[in-house]
Amino acid sequence: MKKIIICFLLIFSIKTFSQKNIKIELTESYELGNIILALTEYGRTDPWDVQKIPPYYEEIIKYFEPVKNHPLLEKVNYSREKWKNFLGFRTDIYAFSFDSSGKLKRDFPFNSFGPQEVDDHLGPINDFIQKSNYRIFYKNHKKYYDQIIKNYKDYYFIDKSFSFLDKIAPQPSRDLKKNYIIAISPLVGGQNCHRDIDSLTTVDFPNIDKDLILGKMTVNMSGRISANHSIFTEMNHGYVNPISSKYSQMIAENFDPQKWDKNSGYKGINIFNEYMTWAVYDLFINENFPKEKTDSISNVYSKQNITRGFTAQNIFSKKLSDLYQKSTSKKLEELYSPMLRWCKSIENNISQPQLLNADSKNFITLENQTVILNFSEPMKTSDILEVTAYEFQNGKQTKNSQLLTIENPAWSKDQKTVRFKVNTEYNEYALGFHHWKSLKGLYSKNNILLNNNSYILVKK
Repeated sequence: MKKIIICFLLIFSIKTFSQKNIKIELTESYELGNIILALTEYGRTDPWDVQKIPPYYEEIIKYFEPVKNHPLLEKVNYSREKWKNFLGFRTDIYAFSFDSSGKLKRDFPFNSFGPQEVDDHLGPINDFIQKSNYRIFYKNHKKYYDQIIKNYKDYYFIDKSFSFLDKIAPQPSRDLKKNYIIAISPLVGGQNCHRDIDSLTTVDFPNIDKDLILGKMTVNMSGRISANHSIFTEMNHGYVNPISSKYSQMIAENFDPQKWDKNSGYKGINIFNEYMTWAVYDLFINENFPKEKTDSISNVYSKQNITRGFTAQNIFSKKLSDLYQKSTSKKLEELYSPMLRWCKSIENNISQPQLLNADSKNFITLENQTVILNFSEPMKTSDILEVTAYEFQNGKQTKNSQLLTIENPAWSKDQKTVRFKVNTEYNEYALGFHHWKSLKGLYSKNNILLNNNSYILVKK
């Protein structure tokens, strides 16, 4: 196996100028669900879906050691392939609370992804609650939860975010009667989601940043701006999706999902909405934080979205930004028509370049330490490349890596081949071509980023 791993009910009410009914919650039932998932084999071993930040995570592992073999943990031991079951369990348990006897009960109908994971396992869950003394654990951490809730609003620029969204996408006054809830947990890693749980209540389920979990409010501004994306791109759906619904016919006629998407898992208009929410995030940070290096933040998340299957996120965001800067009204809805005309005009040229000589199984030996890369289409030439060497030992990847800056690589006349020398101390390594925080990268002439899974294996 030569697969390279490249890294990239307490309620605190908020009154904002937009008069929305906003609450930050870390409820007893929601944290129960997250702790149960954290204790499963998948939760313990997967690097993304469960945050494992000490000392809180370590306290969980220690406290619940006596019930580590409880049969419930095997029943809800999901996987990346069963993400709907995992995420369904995590979010659906929000609809439950504790009755007078200390058992979990459903308060309202809410089903996030289809599988009825909580309802199907309610008996074992209640048995786990009793045998683990979960409610005592939750009570003992009340002050910790309170502090996270108290700090959340300022840390994530909630007022500033809503101010911007209300400006560019004002909603009817009737929407001011809606409740907006942010449900949080120190354990939530990936797979954020945004859901209407009834006609008057919307809930976002984001992850939260490590520094907020640790109570470090003095983290550098760029770090907080970057962390804001986790909630902004969720609350943003509450503004983008209604506009898209009004223009659904125009979107269908001018935006072909098959040309813009590569196995993201999203369908139809939701693909367009995902592109748009992230493009609006770029508008937000560029306008509200002019002194920060927001270009690098935008670049990181464009690359992340490209790896999720949204292959043209960078050019989509750039076009929306250009239209926004030229707009006199600064209203998002007025940008839909020109944006969609542009989508129609360029979508036939969206093609993600591939590395033709990539090999994920066999190590090669370089002649004179010279790398030769062959691409499926002409690339944008660059005088500087940034690549990363990931160390291997005996065919297995270690945790070591080294960023390499390549100056004056030799490009072929047709721009489909590049040659350069590498100098690294590693005897075995994978050479990857995505440095997340760099503004540089290997892009096609149409400005589409090279497939993120492209790498070569080298042995001296």
